[in-house]
Amino acid sequence: MSITQNPVENAEVVAEASSSTESLDVQTVTSQDVARQQEDMLAQRAQKRKERWEKNHILAEEHNKAGHELFRKKDYAGAAAKYIDATQLWSSNSRYYSNLADAYTKSEQYIEAAHAATRALALDPKSILARFHRGTARLEQRLLKAAKIDFDTILKQDPAHNEATAALATVASLIEASSKLGSHQLSEPEPTITVDSTSNTDVDFDFPHYNDESLELASMSDSSDCNHVGNGIACRFYNHQGCARGSECTFSHAPDEKSVRDDMGKNVCIYYLLSTCKFGEHKCVYAHTKIFLSSTRGWWNDEAQIAKVKGVLEMAEKKVREQRALDSLIWKLETSKARKARAANKASGKAQKSAALNREEVREKGATPSTGKIEPLKPTTEGGGETLKTNCRSSGPESVDADKENEQRVSNSGFTDYELNDPASQEVKPWEDGAQVVQDVLSY
Repeated sequence: MSITQNPVENAEVVAEASSSTESLDVQTVTSQDVARQQEDMLAQRAQKRKERWEKNHILAEEHNKAGHELFRKKDYAGAAAKYIDATQLWSSNSRYYSNLADAYTKSEQYIEAAHAATRALALDPKSILARFHRGTARLEQRLLKAAKIDFDTILKQDPAHNEATAALATVASLIEASSKLGSHQLSEPEPTITVDSTSNTDVDFDFPHYNDESLELASMSDSSDCNHVGNGIACRFYNHQGCARGSECTFSHAPDEKSVRDDMGKNVCIYYLLSTCKFGEHKCVYAHTKIFLSSTRGWWNDEAQIAKVKGVLEMAEKKVREQRALDSLIWKLETSKARKARAANKASGKAQKSAALNREEVREKGATPSTGKIEPLKPTTEGGGETLKTNCRSSGPESVDADKENEQRVSNSGFTDYELNDPASQEVKPWEDGAQVVQDVLSY
């Protein structure tokens, strides 16, 4: 390729060369490349998770040892708290649950002890110690049949287990005592206990059985994203392209009851796995892909399990709808009751106010509140004598005001100018002793 003196031709030659170079740099991305990239991403994430697990397991062992120390000091409540911390860091370790069951039994929390022992047996069905703890907790609750099953199972595997032998003898004596009342033999109890009155399924007190396989827990992510719940609403960006806000995001990055967490930490829509998601890939806040889900383990790989999960979800949704309807009805009833109470209080307030106004009006008119009738005026004592004032006769013209009347009484020995006419007509002077008596008689 030669460069000429013409600048236009030179530009064309350079453009052609660069174009050909770009075409050579373009590489075709194949499905194998995508698969290899995904494997690398999974490997990196698995390595980080392994490092976190190793760190958590070390911390869990420290909590377990601290629990042992407290247990030896007979601080059973403190020991139980330490064992719980250990189970939260290493949830698949059956020893921690067995230790927790023992601590619960010592602190007389027998129901919790039985639950912890059952969890330990689910993780390790062949644990003799966990089964003995459960049998002891059942015995203390007087669940004699269930306790007998646990101790029988232990003695089948270890006939020399002295503690189980002694506990089984105690159970047998209690069962015998419960079947007698004094010297009378009571009827035999029902041989089986059913789940409910409509079911024929017997309760399996031996579960988990000694020869059952250990429960394999799904590897739960313990990353910061897994623990970031935010406001409880799933973050669409996190479950699709990725959320740039991280722990500062308002929404949740954690798995919930509507999703399954894949190996890349994304939350896959359960309804997508059931082929029933009504939102679709672009509108749903959860991921719609099985690429990073296990292709061998998980209910989504088994049609029978899929049908079972679908049935459970339908039942759960039905109960949620029923509960929502019940809550709505209760709210309406409470609202109606409160509204009626407010109306009654308002009416009562108006009635009290009206009664108060009526009493005030009656008081101003001189009537009794009960009858509304005008009472006769009571006698009053003025100027040393008793003067009866009635509606028949007034003490003088209404034009005489109080000040003027007082002046007249001072000048006339207790009489007004108008009242002087009555004693004067009887030839009685107002300063004489009988003047007031004459006035009273004439005014009557």
